[in-house]
Amino acid sequence: MTETEVYIKYKKKIYGLALLKVKTEFEAKDITSDVFLKYIRYVRSNKTFKDDQHLERWLIAVTKTTVMDYYRSRMHKNENEMEEDIIDVMNNEQHETKNDFVSSLERKLSHEEIMGKLNPRYRDVLAKYYDFGYSVKEIAAQMNESEANVKTLLFRAKKKYKEIAESVGENND
Repeated sequence: MTETEVYIKYKKKIYGLALLKVKTEFEAKDITSDVFLKYIRYVRSNKTFKDDQHLERWLIAVTKTTVMDYYRSRMHKNENEMEEDIIDVMNNEQHETKNDFVSSLERKLSHEEIMGKLNPRYRDVLAKYYDFGYSVKEIAAQMNESEANVKTLLFRAKKKYKEIAESVGENND
């Protein structure tokens, strides 16, 4: 598989995992880029993977390590540098107006609030399906469930998510 094919196949999973850990789109994109740079360096040093599963596990492990490194580096920055970073992020949004950025942030916060109210099985299956891009078959294998059970679980999780979203929307009006 070429570097581009690997990127196309795994970018959603890596981005989703990073976003779950750092909570902002900008940071998740930055971490995703770092992970794929590490991948390119790794394969260009003539190292290989046994199969796609080995590659995926390696990418997930590198993502987790990169997130930890990110938090460690943030702890060493002083408060002024962090404020400058926030200002830079706000000023460098290329495709979003300020209103788009704020509404995107509000949607993200609302999504996190809703996910936090779901039971863990629902949250897990929704994250695997939507954030990481796993198929029903892959989720079934990971959860040791039948595909029919995973489909039912997904249906119920989406329904519960919608119910919570509607109640959160009513409370914010």
